[in-house]
Amino acid sequence: MTLDEAAAWRAAGALITHKMLGELSYEHMLEPVADGDAYRLELPGAGYTFRARRGAFAAWTVEPGSAHRNGEPVTDPRTLVVDAREVLGLSGLRLADVLAELTSTVANEAARLRRAPTAAELSTMDYNLADGHLTGHPRLVLNKGRVGFSARDRARYAPEAGADIRLRWFAVHPDHAEFRCVGELSRDALLAAELGELREEFAAKAPDDYVWVPVHPWQADEVLGTLYAAELATGVVIDLGESTDAYRPHQTVRTLANVSTPGRHDVKTAVSVRNTLVYRGLNSAATLAGPSVTTWLRRVGAADPLLTERYRFGLLGEVASVSVKHPLFGHLEELPYRFHETLGALWREPIPLAEGERAISFAALPYRGPDGGSVLTHLIGGHDPETWLARLFDLLLTPLLQWLLRHGVGFCPHGQNLVLVVDAEGLPRRVLIKDFAQGVDLLDEQVESYESLPPEAAADMLRWPAHLLAQSLFSSVFSGQFRFWAEVLLDETGLSRARFWALVRAVVGRYRDENPDVAARFDACRLFAPDVERVTLNREHFAGQGFDKVERDDEFDVRWGRVPNPLHAPDPDGAW
Repeated sequence: MTLDEAAAWRAAGALITHKMLGELSYEHMLEPVADGDAYRLELPGAGYTFRARRGAFAAWTVEPGSAHRNGEPVTDPRTLVVDAREVLGLSGLRLADVLAELTSTVANEAARLRRAPTAAELSTMDYNLADGHLTGHPRLVLNKGRVGFSARDRARYAPEAGADIRLRWFAVHPDHAEFRCVGELSRDALLAAELGELREEFAAKAPDDYVWVPVHPWQADEVLGTLYAAELATGVVIDLGESTDAYRPHQTVRTLANVSTPGRHDVKTAVSVRNTLVYRGLNSAATLAGPSVTTWLRRVGAADPLLTERYRFGLLGEVASVSVKHPLFGHLEELPYRFHETLGALWREPIPLAEGERAISFAALPYRGPDGGSVLTHLIGGHDPETWLARLFDLLLTPLLQWLLRHGVGFCPHGQNLVLVVDAEGLPRRVLIKDFAQGVDLLDEQVESYESLPPEAAADMLRWPAHLLAQSLFSSVFSGQFRFWAEVLLDETGLSRARFWALVRAVVGRYRDENPDVAARFDACRLFAPDVERVTLNREHFAGQGFDKVERDDEFDVRWGRVPNPLHAPDPDGAW
């Protein structure tokens, strides 16, 4: 089904307004009250009503199409922000910024809806093309703002546009750039594999010792063409030309997947647009540490039969990286971090698939197509939902728990960083994970696996007490994904939320029972605590106080208040 522009805009606006009512109520930014079989939200000059049910982590699931403003169906989330501006603490410039970012989010979501596939179509689509059809961050309501993109940029570079992108390549004087790679690779081998015949053409334009870096075309125009104007004029930076291969952006915008030549790497680039909570540049230390972190993780994983043989939990390695330090801005430490993250790249391994396998982003699993069906339900198909879910929970959670509790490694396992590999029948076979630079942290105690940790990797990895490192599971998996899955499956298959969460508890509890030697660390993680901190990303986003900070926020997430932990025990009313 294809929507016209006006219908797509209204549909996107309605979708986001319903999401906003649920997520801002979950974070206690809005305070609806029960009104019969519905909820009412009274704001200055407007009253909202909607139907919703409460679920795990005291979250809200708002029934699609149920929200009304003063009796009329809602189609524009900006009206809700204006109505609620006093309650949300928004005024002046901050109000304008939120409304602008929200307008862009609706525009990008409308573009997605105009060519939205069914769940069946999405589940068989190439992984890199499917990413352009996703709804974005499940909790953040301003999740496709991409502050810095113009309308023309949106049509060229947004994932929803479905347009090919060609990388621009530059050579940088070695005084200002550094290249790193895993031991089995070299700079020459990487460039030969990634560029083919273009390598000779580019090599004729720059001295041999210059460091080459692929650049997103938006970054080349908006940042290199301005902040690096002096370096381009004086030959410190040399424009080599454009790639012949076509790439497609993932939801992160800065990660580009090669769709021309199978086997070539994904390229994570610096793109100085603000999307969600941060500018999407590349931190120099983390970027350069990526190959070292990859090497260490591979070494640890290879020595663990549970990870490599029993579960085949895959690591999509960051095998090479390059970072450029601006000759002027790069030495002014008091500048906001985005001025230090303007030029760099990471090369990530493509997804390895065997015959008959297909890869699906975890972010795609709760996707619902125009017909209302989800990818989750489509994959389950004629299989027993409980058996299918138990298999998936085991393939995901047991390896993550093994990494956390036996090896002291906390990943950032949100939906965009996890890949589900299924067979031709839609049965889960294994799970892959990515994003190691700035996405892997450690315990603040000594663990045996740390003995082989290279100093350059250790220097850039944060240390956390066990219960805070485990917060990554609650934030990224349990609250960040599973609470949404449970509601989707209740609606579409009738699977009770109590059974859903019982299956999760069974996998987590079994790990503790089968690994008594790490039981003390398991308990220190407080996975079965009665309550957990509420993750409140929208509170930070709406406040907008950290966009120009000098250092990125070292916390996992902003947390406010506490909510019942569905892993602790079943809810008497069946919400989990």
